[in-house]
Amino acid sequence: MSIIDLTHEIPPGDIRRAAILLWQAKPYFPLGTIFCSVVDPGVGTSRRGMIAQSGGYTFVGPDNGIFTFVLGEDIRAWELQNPDLRLQKVGSTFHGRDIFAPSAAFSAKGIPGSEFGPPIDNPCRLSEPRLLLSATGTIEGEILFADHFGNLLTSLGSFQHIDENKYKFVPWIRQHPAIEEPEFDLSKYVLRMPSDVEIPWVPTFAESEINSLSYLVGSSGLLEIVANRQSAIELSGLKSGDVIKLTSKGAYHG
Repeated sequence: MSIIDLTHEIPPGDIRRAAILLWQAKPYFPLGTIFCSVVDPGVGTSRRGMIAQSGGYTFVGPDNGIFTFVLGEDIRAWELQNPDLRLQKVGSTFHGRDIFAPSAAFSAKGIPGSEFGPPIDNPCRLSEPRLLLSATGTIEGEILFADHFGNLLTSLGSFQHIDENKYKFVPWIRQHPAIEEPEFDLSKYVLRMPSDVEIPWVPTFAESEINSLSYLVGSSGLLEIVANRQSAIELSGLKSGDVIKLTSKGAYHG
C-alpha cells in the first residue's frame, strides 16, 4: 500500500480550490484509491463527516462540498458516526486526525461504507462555476483562482488536444452547454476580458509576448491566462469570479 501526500498548499478554508485540485488529481490515481481530503472550516460544528464511493474511488472527509467535482451519479455515501472507527477521544478542532484519517485507514482494511454510519442521500455540493454557451457560439466562464506562479485558471474546459491547434471541448461540470461541433481551432479564438481586451492563444508559456497576456490549455485541460515569466494576476488585475469569454476572432462584442 502506498500513501501519497497530495498537497498542503490549499489556502486556509478554501474549499472550492481544494475541490478543483482534487478533480485535477483524481485521473492520475488507480481505481480503488482512497482520498482523505480535509479542508474543514466547519470542524466541530454540525457539518457531517462522510465516506463516499463513486467511479471506483473512495472519498473521506467533511461533507462540505470538497468532493463536488469528483462524485458522479453513481455515488453512495455514509455519515461517519461509528465510534469504533475513529480515535477514542475526539476533539472539536482536529477531525482530520481524530475522525477522517482513521476512517480512511479502516476503509483501506476493507471495512464497508455501511459500517461507518447511516446513508447520506444529499451530500453537500458547491455551486458550479460559470460555464455558458451564447447564441453566437461564445463560451462564457469565470476566473477560478491563481496558482503559485500567478497563472489564472478559468472554468473554461476541459479541452483535449487532437492535433496541431485543434482541441475537443469536453465540459468538466455537470451543468454545461451542449455544443453541436465541439472541436475548436484555438488559433482562431481569443479570450475576452471583462474590459473587452482580447488576448490570443499560445501553445506554450514561452510563446507569449513579454509584458503581455495570453491564454493556453493548462495541464488539466482548463484554459489558463498566462504571461511569459511574469505573473498574469499582476498584469491583468483579474480576481476570482470575474467573467471571461472564449470567442472567435472578430466576433461581435455583445
